Amino acid sequence: MKIFRHLTTTVGLFCVLIAAGAFALAIVTPFAVDAFTRVELSSWNVVASQIARWFLFWVGIYLIHNLLPIAVAHGRTRREFLAGASAFAFVLVLVMALVSWLGFLVEGGIYSAMEWASDGHASPVAYFLMFLVWCVTGMFCAAAFDRFGAGGVFSIPIALPLLAVTTVEIPGSGNLPFIPDLPSLLGAGWHLVSVAAFLVALAGTWAIARTMPVRVRT
Repeated sequence: MKIFRHLTTTVGLFCVLIAAGAFALAIVTPFAVDAFTRVELSSWNVVASQIARWFLFWVGIYLIHNLLPIAVAHGRTRREFLAGASAFAFVLVLVMALVSWLGFLVEGGIYSAMEWASDGHASPVAYFLMFLVWCVTGMFCAAAFDRFGAGGVFSIPIALPLLAVTTVEIPGSGNLPFIPDLPSLLGAGWHLVSVAAFLVALAGTWAIARTMPVRVRT
């Protein structure tokens, strides 16, 4: 619980500041674009579907690569840190998904008042699952590289499918190479596939990080 509180007051606060800055930029940008051409793209969707997932992937890496060694050096066990970090990641992703949903509501009102065109967006659940898998997969990759060094590259072929399945219902997230018909193949079951991807990434993180050597960086 102490680790969860510490992560919430440090990393969590940092994420809130980043989200606030990104929202402000997403709201201002269309007005700047409108001065030169017609707005036909949701700037907040670019943040939610593209930038946010990579940011949360980095958060996952930061938790394991940077903060786990510090926690262990201060007397915390790997298991204790992983429990706190996993809980923190879940809560952070939930908040980010709610922020995404609220952002679309605010942006939708502005776009409607300004009579701007906009692309659609997915449900809050879709963003929550995408954010969750990307964050935990970042933890998994960081644990693999820290545990196995260059051998961590073999975590990438595992990570890529886990990340890819979460984006199939997210507008603006980009088409998947080689398998553009994946959404139709998964159908309504993509939610379950995303949950399975999360469980695989989380299990892999715990399995590797619990034996990960710790080198405190000065």
